[in-house]
Amino acid sequence: MDKKTVALLVSATNQAGWIHEIAQWLAREEDFRVAALIVAWDDTPSAERSLPWTRDPLGTVARLESRMLETRHRAQLATSDLSASLPPGTPVLDLAITRGPGGRIAADAEQLRALMALHLDVILVLGAPAVRGELASLPAAGVWMPVHSELKDQQDVAHAGFWEVYQRADHTTVKLWRLGATEQADELIDARSFNTEVFWLKNRARALSLGNLMIFDTLQAMAQPERRKESSSSLQIHTAMTRPQPVQRDGMAYLARQAWLASSMVLRRAMKRNVRWRIGMCPTGREEVVTSEAAVMEPPKDRFFADPFVYTRNGQPFIFFEDYYFRERKGKISVATYIDGAFRFLGVVLDLPYHLSFPYIFEYGGATYMVPETCGNRTIELWKCTEFPLKWELHCTLMNNISAVDTIVFPYGGRWWLFTNIDRTDGLSHCDELFAFHADRPDTDNWQPHALNPIVRSPVKARNAGMIMAQDGSVVRCAQSQGFQHYGKGVSLNRIEELTPRTYREADGPVHYPNFLRKPFASMHHWHHHGGHTVFDFAFME
Repeated sequence: MDKKTVALLVSATNQAGWIHEIAQWLAREEDFRVAALIVAWDDTPSAERSLPWTRDPLGTVARLESRMLETRHRAQLATSDLSASLPPGTPVLDLAITRGPGGRIAADAEQLRALMALHLDVILVLGAPAVRGELASLPAAGVWMPVHSELKDQQDVAHAGFWEVYQRADHTTVKLWRLGATEQADELIDARSFNTEVFWLKNRARALSLGNLMIFDTLQAMAQPERRKESSSSLQIHTAMTRPQPVQRDGMAYLARQAWLASSMVLRRAMKRNVRWRIGMCPTGREEVVTSEAAVMEPPKDRFFADPFVYTRNGQPFIFFEDYYFRERKGKISVATYIDGAFRFLGVVLDLPYHLSFPYIFEYGGATYMVPETCGNRTIELWKCTEFPLKWELHCTLMNNISAVDTIVFPYGGRWWLFTNIDRTDGLSHCDELFAFHADRPDTDNWQPHALNPIVRSPVKARNAGMIMAQDGSVVRCAQSQGFQHYGKGVSLNRIEELTPRTYREADGPVHYPNFLRKPFASMHHWHHHGGHTVFDFAFME
């Protein structure tokens, strides 16, 4: 198969680390060849220019927050010669651009015709102005541009993600555009979101990382036609009104808001006020709304209980859950039952050197299995029950060297499926993408990836929060919904309507919020039903 040819269009040879990551990825991938580095330079007289990337109204904010960034985030922003990340011998070409009426940017026609000799498949516009006109029709697959801001036609990457933090938005959206000859002819290729971070520079880092992942996924789909593109109806796009470019007073207002946020956090800590999770259970239908009348399993003061799964045996419910010990800073898997109107703690069933949570239970071949979250060991492990409910042994490892959480394994359509939330952003988040794999049996390490991975690409409902299996074979996938500085805003119940190795569709179901608590910082992020019993977790400020 011929390699796809890609050119990078930038505004200077010195570029930030996030652009280096794209160049390095292209150099590693066998399906692609970097044909050229195109450096667009503006021949407009300096007095007539209005370049947003030359102003820094939030410089004070950036200097303060940069001290809190981790090393990998600083590397995203540090600039160096891009040629060091490109394959040796990659040609560097100049492209003169001019500004027309209304700020429209076009490239020099003679130089564009020279670029045609490269027979390009894609031009990636990275941190440079959106060049339209004749350039849009030059590559076979078009000119692509990631936009890390709600301001569609500006490349103010330095201020990306600012407004979402400033306005306490639940989500921040990144979009990948195919540029047309005019702005009206632009086409949206992909749009994805993530939960807005508390601090602006961390939010910008998340936006840059997500933008790169979108580029990689779209390029791979182009190189491998068998990977069908996800339908636009399943894209979770969060739009907002057009916002002006930030000015100095916005930076001062932002600092004031952040100072108030920090002081409130310090005050809560001084008053020893915490949000602590506990478990509720009620004999309801699979999708009925829970109320404050549910039975509550209260944790001791030095622990919290979360991620409950109820397994009903001979009419008696057994609740397996994350049992988190504050002093040890890790979770264990414990089990309790419910007899004569009261919970009875039975004991800890798994206590390993690494954190455990989300003890998903299922049956196969007459045996009972558990898939606890073992992300701290970078594995997905399958445990088999040898003496119910307290004794379990490691049966096999389903996946190794993976940062994955909240895994569910279930049969559907003649196959076994594994749904899990994988973090592809080096420890930034497990909440934004859901991946699916399939196999002939659940106790194997030979899981094949779904053609559309990730099958869900939005923090609105990507992260698993449980599973409801009906006797008729229908499946409801419970999903977490997060908010700004609010882990566990609610749980949605989404019915799977189509699942094959090449297709996936789920219907948006009801969203349950912890409104019945009537408490500050009320939260809920898990839901499960089995044998006539529904379990969920919830938390509030104590």
